[in-house]
Amino acid sequence: MNETVDIRHLADCPETIPTLASWVFGQWGQQYKLESVGVQVELFANRTDRDKIPLSYVAFSGSEPVGTASLKIQEMTTHTHFLYWLGAVYVVGQFRGRGIGTELIARATDKARELGVETLYLHTPGKTVLYSRLGWQEIERSVYCGHEVVIMKKELA
Repeated sequence: MNETVDIRHLADCPETIPTLASWVFGQWGQQYKLESVGVQVELFANRTDRDKIPLSYVAFSGSEPVGTASLKIQEMTTHTHFLYWLGAVYVVGQFRGRGIGTELIARATDKARELGVETLYLHTPGKTVLYSRLGWQEIERSVYCGHEVVIMKKELA
């Protein structure tokens, strides 16, 4: 990582939930037909555990939240046979390209492994190069909410 960031469990900074919810809704709300920022607030409020999925992490630069990543259960309604997912990976625009997303992904992946998850999944509309570089494998191309996505997995066992 090119700069020092502090990655915290969402449980340690619940005051960031409205910010995280607005990022997620702004980035993916239209694409995935998300209901509202309020619904995203409720979802993040349910990710404040430290040792049970679902959970979230928040990256800080100083006192400013600059990114997030979550471990989720059954993220895609079309693929409920895949249980554990990495999702809501987001870094604020001016902080991208600095390794923050990579660090968030690593922290979430390590936690999933620690919790006994054997296979972790994600879906992305276009970040396959990043995830492939981090050891994820493409397993399927699918249409989800009317948009083409790539489903990837990472074996953690």
